Amino acid sequence: MISIGKLSSLRRETRLRKIASILGDYELRLRESRQVDVEFLAALARLLLSDELLPRRIGLALAESAPGAGLLRGCWAARSGLLAVLGAEPAEWDLLAPETGALETRLRTVYPARVYLDDLRSPFNVGSIFRSAEAFGVERILLSESTPLPTHPRARRAAMGCAEAVPWEVAGPLALRDEPRLFALETGGTAIERFAFPSEGILVVGSEELGVSPLLLDYAERRLGRVSIPLLGAKRSLNVASAFGIVMHAWASALSRGGSAGAAGPIH
Repeated sequence: MISIGKLSSLRRETRLRKIASILGDYELRLRESRQVDVEFLAALARLLLSDELLPRRIGLALAESAPGAGLLRGCWAARSGLLAVLGAEPAEWDLLAPETGALETRLRTVYPARVYLDDLRSPFNVGSIFRSAEAFGVERILLSESTPLPTHPRARRAAMGCAEAVPWEVAGPLALRDEPRLFALETGGTAIERFAFPSEGILVVGSEELGVSPLLLDYAERRLGRVSIPLLGAKRSLNVASAFGIVMHAWASALSRGGSAGAAGPIH
């Protein structure tokens, strides 16, 4: 570990970047309940407070943090403040989210609900969808050939272990041609509160930019149609992973009550 004296001798921007990196390492140590040098962190706080160009809240966040969880939050607040000053705020997939370890998949409540990801582009959205899918009992996720795999580093990061808990496979759109209970998440459809969710089936989720492909939308229209989320904002749009979470919660709620189209309880 670099000494406080060595840190003090570095060029200012280099010093701040190094401190941010050190704080990130300390965050990981604290999350894993490993021992940390509290005196070194206190010295870091004093070094930050001595920089008159830095907002004092950055050094105070570290200086006034209590042991345990408070110290973790103090490291996080100071690191985040430094990154903002440096113009290097972390992307969503770079945040130091806590590791949850392997999930006990045998404890999952699983419904006969499957999801098809139709040409998504963002690995982060794929990972987020896997996380919501695990939370709401999705049985399996199908991915088009153009959708990033859940093994992509950014997808794995966002999925928080759920990519290993929810079975998945790559499948072309023709695999859904004969699916009798197919519906799509798309604008211009039945409002979510009035949609008759099936007791089992496949929900198609389209790309961030283009929505559901014309072929799959045609398939869905010939089966159960499309479900839409009424929006009140001026933009009238949601991130695809957020929209999926809303619709999946509604479908899972219907399934927990026996489903809108018949009784099909959870499968294990």
